[in-house]
Amino acid sequence: MKKVVIAGGSGFLGQSLAKSLLAEGYEVVLLGRVQKQNPQQVGRLVPWDGKTVGEWVVELENAKAVFNLAGRSIDCRHTKGNRNLILHSRIDSTRALGKGISSCHTPPPVWLNASTASIYRDIRGEAPAHDENSPADAVGFLEDVGRAWEKEFFGHQREGVRQVAMRISIILGEEGGAFPVIKRFTQLGLGGTQGPGTQWMSWLHLDDWIGVARFLLKCPDVSGPVNLASPYPVTNQVFMQEMRKCFAPLGIGFPAPTLGIHLGASILGTSPELVLKSIKVKSKKISSIGYKYEYSKIRSSLRSFTSKV
Repeated sequence: MKKVVIAGGSGFLGQSLAKSLLAEGYEVVLLGRVQKQNPQQVGRLVPWDGKTVGEWVVELENAKAVFNLAGRSIDCRHTKGNRNLILHSRIDSTRALGKGISSCHTPPPVWLNASTASIYRDIRGEAPAHDENSPADAVGFLEDVGRAWEKEFFGHQREGVRQVAMRISIILGEEGGAFPVIKRFTQLGLGGTQGPGTQWMSWLHLDDWIGVARFLLKCPDVSGPVNLASPYPVTNQVFMQEMRKCFAPLGIGFPAPTLGIHLGASILGTSPELVLKSIKVKSKKISSIGYKYEYSKIRSSLRSFTSKV
């Protein structure tokens, strides 16, 4: 049976990918820190500590691919302690997988490692979107994490193992991530523009996250950094306008000024930059390999969830 290993596979993105792979007949192995499998999880759980090479490394032998989605959530207060956890959970898991792959007799032919689209500079106005050829030199904590993550990843090269750094944007899905929270606020009448509204939002529907991830798994000509984002980013003002059309009572939504975002983030225990940073990216690589998006426009993407309201 074809086998795919997913480190951090018990989370929102990992489980959505695992379900799709299982449906096609793959064996899916989840590398996770817990010792006992949640009965609602799909895939076979193999414990690891996310830091060191252990018995789990045998699962890499003859696997068709390994995905690394492990990492502490960034949706928290970025205190010194949390920053340390965010950084090292990514670096340590990537290093452990790199060492594990180097020890394999028959390693997986492709290693797809999560990264972040936030490493590109802030764009406002009508300037063209960043692509994979743009400098990844934005200033900030999450940006530094992204660069350190990719440096560790590409530092573990092995002949015959194709490496793809998936620079992931906001994933729109009802099972997790930011979307369910934004949707709930919109349903409560709090779906107005957030901050100035001019900040760009790069996004990808969950179905296209699965589709792109699987496409990259099977596409031998693609390696290096790849932006996982819809070809049509939108401003926050447009995004929230479309959210109100789909989910707000009478289309009404009170705006949240920048100061309110900072105060709300402090109360909710998160970081305001997750809402206020402007991220405008596209993918030349995905376009060049002929992937067809299920949901390329924000309106159709959001409307795909209205049947579940």
